Amino acid sequence: QTLRTLALIKVGICVGILGIYRLVYRTGGNTDDETADNQTVAFKKPKKKKVPLSQSIAELSKSKELRSMAIMVLCYNVCIELTEVLWKGLLRKTYTSKSSYMGFMAGFSQTVGVIAFVMQLGVTQIIEKLGWKRTALIPPIAMGLLALPFFGAVMLLPKDGTTTTTTATGRWGMTIATALTIGTAQNVISKVSKYSLFDPCKEMAYIPLGPEAKVKGKAAVDVLGARLGRSLGSASQQAMVLVAGGTILRCAPALGVLYLASIVFWIDSVGVLGKLFTAEDKKREVCDWVQDKSETVCVTESK
Repeated sequence: QTLRTLALIKVGICVGILGIYRLVYRTGGNTDDETADNQTVAFKKPKKKKVPLSQSIAELSKSKELRSMAIMVLCYNVCIELTEVLWKGLLRKTYTSKSSYMGFMAGFSQTVGVIAFVMQLGVTQIIEKLGWKRTALIPPIAMGLLALPFFGAVMLLPKDGTTTTTTATGRWGMTIATALTIGTAQNVISKVSKYSLFDPCKEMAYIPLGPEAKVKGKAAVDVLGARLGRSLGSASQQAMVLVAGGTILRCAPALGVLYLASIVFWIDSVGVLGKLFTAEDKKREVCDWVQDKSETVCVTESK
């Protein structure tokens, strides 16, 4: 019954997309096939040449700004990998059946979606009010502040890593249920901050750069940063599990140190990019002053 309902919802959404596309097409006045063909030919853009990954990496090594962007993306993915696996380890101990586990994850995804949607409505005002640097600092600071109690709660759990009861108390009366609550809040903030703040700030960071740096560096930042970050987080967890004796919960202290180190590098890279935006703002202020005084056109060059 659930799969049937989901299938009907998906079909309804697809029909809605087709209807909206048809409405937009008609509104644009492209009902004449000949006119549409002429417009297609007139506005046809030349194909962009694909930049090899090796060339993108070379561009990344030459640009301090692109390196900082790559560090931002890499550190975020490392942080997500470290906390998500640990949190899901607690989740599987609490929700032992597949149905209860899937029900919890469905509610988690809905919560993330609603909060992220509300945040995205005001992200423009947040950036205008705080500026790029302060807005970009919100995700690492928020994630770090919530990660500290989460890793601390896991470290206070009972030493018996095989226990499946959520009421078994560890040091200071800590239970799996309490640690799971803290971890859930931390993961919600991590996801929401990525969708509503991290991604917009990351895309804005390309604006002051020149067109060549944008094309050649973006592939390296997105591909290497995301994949390498996930790979590093996963590899570090596997190595620590082997050393700790086969359970991820025993690795919480070491994972916490690695997490905080990633946050520090992330914040430092935001500071580097913040200086770039500050320099661009000063250029625009000088340009506006020159235009007001001399009534000439002032052009600022990107790197």
